[in-house]
Amino acid sequence: MDDPPRMRCLRIGLLLLDLVSTVWSSAQVQVRGRVVDERTSEPLAFVNITIVGAREGTMSDIDGRFHLDVPTLPIALRFSYVGYTMTERLFSEDAFAVVPMQRATIELREVVVQPGENPAHRIIERVFTNRKLNDSMRERSHRYTSYGKTVFTAAMDSAMLSDTARMAALDSSDQEAIDFFDEQHLLLIESATRKSFIPPAAEKEEVLAMRVSGLKDPTLLALAASTKTFSIYAPQIVINEKSYLSPIGPATTDRYLFVLEDTLYQGRDSVFVISYQPKRGRKFDALKGVLWVNTDGYALQNVIAEPMERSGGTSMKLQQQFAKVQGVWFPVQLNTFLFFDFIEMNSFKMMGIGRIYLKEIEVDVPIARKEVRGPELVMDKLAARRDETFWNALRTDSLEGKELRTYHTIDSISEAENIETKIKWLDRLSTGRVPVGPIDIRLDRIMRYNGYEGVRLGAGINTNDKLTRYASLGGYYAYGFVDKASKFGGELTLKPRPGIGPELRGYYEYDVMESGGVSFPWVKQGLNSTESYRWIFVDRMDRVERFGAELSWRVSSSLKAWLGTERNERENLIGYQYAEPAGEGVTLLSDRFLTGTVSLGLRFAWRERLVRLPDRQYALPSKWPVLHVWAMQAVKGLWEGERELWRVDAMIEKTFRLRMLGDLGVRVLGGMADDTAPYPFLYDIRGSYSTRTPIGVSNTFETMRPNEFLADRYATVHLRHSFGNLLYEGKKFKPVPVIVLNAGWGALGHPERHRGYGFSPLTDGYYEAGLQIDNLLRSGFTGIGVGAFYRMGPNSLPDAIDNLAVKATLGLVLGN
Repeated sequence: MDDPPRMRCLRIGLLLLDLVSTVWSSAQVQVRGRVVDERTSEPLAFVNITIVGAREGTMSDIDGRFHLDVPTLPIALRFSYVGYTMTERLFSEDAFAVVPMQRATIELREVVVQPGENPAHRIIERVFTNRKLNDSMRERSHRYTSYGKTVFTAAMDSAMLSDTARMAALDSSDQEAIDFFDEQHLLLIESATRKSFIPPAAEKEEVLAMRVSGLKDPTLLALAASTKTFSIYAPQIVINEKSYLSPIGPATTDRYLFVLEDTLYQGRDSVFVISYQPKRGRKFDALKGVLWVNTDGYALQNVIAEPMERSGGTSMKLQQQFAKVQGVWFPVQLNTFLFFDFIEMNSFKMMGIGRIYLKEIEVDVPIARKEVRGPELVMDKLAARRDETFWNALRTDSLEGKELRTYHTIDSISEAENIETKIKWLDRLSTGRVPVGPIDIRLDRIMRYNGYEGVRLGAGINTNDKLTRYASLGGYYAYGFVDKASKFGGELTLKPRPGIGPELRGYYEYDVMESGGVSFPWVKQGLNSTESYRWIFVDRMDRVERFGAELSWRVSSSLKAWLGTERNERENLIGYQYAEPAGEGVTLLSDRFLTGTVSLGLRFAWRERLVRLPDRQYALPSKWPVLHVWAMQAVKGLWEGERELWRVDAMIEKTFRLRMLGDLGVRVLGGMADDTAPYPFLYDIRGSYSTRTPIGVSNTFETMRPNEFLADRYATVHLRHSFGNLLYEGKKFKPVPVIVLNAGWGALGHPERHRGYGFSPLTDGYYEAGLQIDNLLRSGFTGIGVGAFYRMGPNSLPDAIDNLAVKATLGLVLGN
């Protein structure tokens, strides 16, 4: 008997439901785990994982984790990764598994590819063509929140830890170090931020929360919360203050060796796995790593990058993972591995591992200008006071036991050893001050040397925030052993908004000042600058008694200003006299000059990056040229001033990182002064040649004698091109070739008015060129080299040998 239609439909429906249920249940078996390096246990990002015999599969994420739905268990999976031996593993249950992979003998092999035959080149060129479309962090407006976690620990060899014989051979201190790092890390930092960005460079990031093991006040490390990172699409990539040629750029296929290692399949799209390293015989600051290129827009899906050469100082390895967000590719996780090869705890080198997760990402959204106005990174006091409920809502995963013990153990050690106070003490020391209770000892006041005073010894103190944050009172005393004179002074600074500004400073000084010198008081010399050696050659100075007031404030993120007034009495004690016509046949000679002045100083750094913390604000190095301007007008009758005169000084400087050519430092310095002004208010052009002290001094004329030229208006250009280690680099011998070019022009309206000093007017231009080879020898952190410079043009000397200057060069060397 035939079934009624209703019953047939019911039976068919039940059969389909049973089939769907069977298929669905069979697809629910999931294999989960993490892929790690067999020797170091470091998670391996972006490992290709497929079922043996199948084409499609999955990929481990940036933390090495993976999950793959499979039809049934047991099942065999294949793991393949650039630089590692292919691994197959049988999974019999759905428990979490750790899969170790063994590093291949040669991580990135040298392959000879004939021109036009490398299939990777076509792929890389398409990535370069589409760079603006896919470089969303630089080319598109966006917002996101982030959670970051960084640990600092010891680099342990897991192979050694599993080798009982090697472990038994370790001494007790190494055993204790292993036990310590097995329980906790040395340092743990957590942070959360919210960031907004408008291309090309308007951005603002707010630190929502920050926590550092061992510190109740994490603001000292606030910069570690920033999610600002490199773009692999940029032509130059800066890692650890060094610039590298990106593998994605014009004609990079001529410099880098690209090898198509594998092709993966993700639905309708393919992913090309391409390794890269510099071609043999090519000398440039290069990276190495792996790129995963998705055919969906030929965008980078994953990136691994690290310097080709790892120095003995600090090195980095970077990983980036991208995903499709609102139809465009955008980073979703950023990993940073820091290697501190120069820091060891017992026999173990230190390393840092940072992971940043981006979420709540909005791309191509309208962002108001006021949202990105002001400092680039902002942190207030509330960020350091978040409770566990707040943190648990931010964390991608809950903290592991080792991380929880890090907070507990390091907090306890810090409190017992008073580590936070010591860190703040070191932070003050980095500014040139040693805090002793409510007083700071000024290191810059202890000892100096110049050609006028000889050795100058002294002491200086200022009150610090322990007394009050809103004011600072200071004073100093010094004595010069050549001029045999005492110097002293004091100052009071009022700070209504501590660390942010404005500030009002009043001061008194009885001291000496360079005659005809140029200075911008806010410009500080870097540790690796040799410009401070110039003071060895400064032997024309005036005794000065002055007092005044100065107001400083930040006008905008790019502009800072100083407005001041001063009473200044200068007296020359070494024979100079100013000859001033007083009538027909009458000339007044004077070596004393009393002025009352008003002054304005400006520092302009386009798009300067500011960091604002609860107790202070500071600027990060600008990638644009920085302009300094200082103008002074002396008004007769102001502060009993006896003269009317004026002077304007300007300086612009920048170091350019040139693609595959090294670093070009440029400084342009110039000024104009009242041509009837006495010598102290004119310009003694900076020369640094002396047979007694043949030392190279940057941003001076190496072949010009000190005090050789005087001008009332001038301009100088100083070019210094460093090739770094691009031309040659050995394991220990790492010379740095430097080309130096200096030029100057000037004029002097009334040379007859200046008596007692020898000089020449700077006319017709001054030109010199030189070659330095720095770092020929190393002594601690000091690099010693040699330089040869030659004087040319209309101001060259008659005898060729007199135009040549050979000097030693000294500089600070960081790293190996």
